[in-house]
Amino acid sequence: MSDAALSAIPDHVPAALVRDFDFLQPVVEGDLYDWWARLHDGPEIFFTPRHGGHWVTTRAEDIGHVLENYEVFSSQQMTVPKGTHQFPSPPIMYDPPLHTDFRKLLAPFFTPKSIGDLEVKARDLSVQLIDKVAAKGECEFVSELSLAMPIGIFLGLVDLPDSDRLELLAYAEKMVRGKTHEEQAEGFMQSYQYLGAVFAQRRENPGKDILSYALGGTVEGGRPLTEMELLGMGALLLAGGLDTVAGMMGFIMLHLARNPAHQDLLASNPDLMPQAIEELMRRHQIANIARLVVKDTELKGVAMKAGDMVLTPTSMAGLDDRRYPDPMTVDFARADKRSLVFGKGPHQCIGAFLARTELKVFFAEWLKRVPRFSLAPGKQPVAVPGRANAVSYLPLVWEV
Repeated sequence: MSDAALSAIPDHVPAALVRDFDFLQPVVEGDLYDWWARLHDGPEIFFTPRHGGHWVTTRAEDIGHVLENYEVFSSQQMTVPKGTHQFPSPPIMYDPPLHTDFRKLLAPFFTPKSIGDLEVKARDLSVQLIDKVAAKGECEFVSELSLAMPIGIFLGLVDLPDSDRLELLAYAEKMVRGKTHEEQAEGFMQSYQYLGAVFAQRRENPGKDILSYALGGTVEGGRPLTEMELLGMGALLLAGGLDTVAGMMGFIMLHLARNPAHQDLLASNPDLMPQAIEELMRRHQIANIARLVVKDTELKGVAMKAGDMVLTPTSMAGLDDRRYPDPMTVDFARADKRSLVFGKGPHQCIGAFLARTELKVFFAEWLKRVPRFSLAPGKQPVAVPGRANAVSYLPLVWEV
C-alpha cells in the first residue's frame, strides 16, 4: 500500500470529521496558498485517511497550541506516516530536557554577534549569485539563486569549501524534497558519509566551527555525543536552510514578480525591507510538520488518542482570518505580523535570526542590481506543497 493510500478510520474518529486530504500531492491547480486556504471551509480539526491516517489542524490558535505543548504532542515523530523518518535529527526530534541540551550546543553560533560575521558572507554570496544573472536579463530563480544561497551559508557555518556546494546541495535536496522515503533516506546516507569524513578530520584538527564545537560538547549531564547524534545534527544543519530560506526566497520572489508596485516600493524605500520580509513570511509560511500524540487528550472537543499523528501546517496559520484581518493580502504596514513561520515553544527554530538576515540581505542586493522584473511570458511558475512548501520552478525576465 502506498503512503497516500486510504487507511482505516480509527474507532475514536467521528465520521463528520473525516476529510480526504493529501498534503503531499505532487500537483496543485492554481495558487498554492488558495489551495491551503480552502481547508478553512470544513471542520477546524479533521482526520484524513491519507499517509497512515492523521489529524490536521487548520487554525493558528490550534497549530500554535500543538507546537508548544511537547508533553502531549511530541516531536519524536515529525513526519507522516508514523515511523517513516528513521534518522536521528537532534535537536528537533527530541523533546526537553534532552532537546534543551542539544540546543545549548548550537546556540553560540546563532547569536546576533555570530550572525554578524555570517551576514558579511551572505552579502558577498548574494552579490556573487546576482551578478552572474543580472546581465543576462533572465534566470530560473530556484536553480540559479534560491537553492544556492542557504548551502553557501551552511558552508560558512561549518568551515567547508565552496567547491563542495553542488555536492551538498544534491544531498540536501534529497533529504528535504525527496519524492519517496527511499530517496530521502539516500540523501541522509550520502550526507552522513560526507559528514563522517569531515568529523574525522576535525577530530585531528579541530577548528572554531560548529562541527568542531559539537565534537567537544556534552549532553545529559556530561556524556559526549554519539556518532549518530553528530551526523544527525550535521545533516539537520545542512537541510534546515532549504526548508525555510530557499522556500521563502522562492515565494517572496514569486510575489514580487507578480506585484511590480511592491518591487518599486522596496527599491525606493530599502528601510522597509525588514517589515516587508516579516509580512511576506507571514503570508507564505512554509513548514507542514507533524507531532505524535503521546497522551490521550482533547483539542477543541476533538478526542485524540496516544499514537495518533497531528499535522500542523503553518501554511494555514498565516491564512487564518481569525488571526489576521484580510489574511491573503500582503500589507507591509500590517500592525501585527507575528507568525508561526519559525514554530513556537521550545522547538522554535534556532536559526530564525540567521534566516531573516539572509532574506533581508539577498533582496536588498537584488533590488539594487536588477531592474523591474516579471514572470517570463508563456511560462508558468510551479509551487508545490509538502513537508515544506516550495517553489520548484520560477522563470524571471527583465530588461538589460
